[in-house]
Amino acid sequence: KYGYVPDDVAALTWDAIGLLSQALRNTKGLSGNLDKDRDAVKDQLTQIKDYEGITGKMTFTPGGNPTKCAVIVKISDKGDFEFYKSVCP
Repeated sequence: KYGYVPDDVAALTWDAIGLLSQALRNTKGLSGNLDKDRDAVKDQLTQIKDYEGITGKMTFTPGGNPTKCAVIVKISDKGDFEFYKSVCP
């Protein structure tokens, strides 16, 4: 549609917006108090399990760190990036 294939940054941004959107929906409404709402969104992010993003499945630890599989690519003889394998935690 736009004349090029979206890069990894576009894919990660899409997933980040999707995660934020889900966390906001899970708060069941914001209070208008910035500090309280930040904590509510952060708390909801840590509750997300097995989020199906376009870059793969993500889960958050209780500390708020995301865990997901990493994709390893290799460079072909022609100089192109090729999928090699996924490594999951």
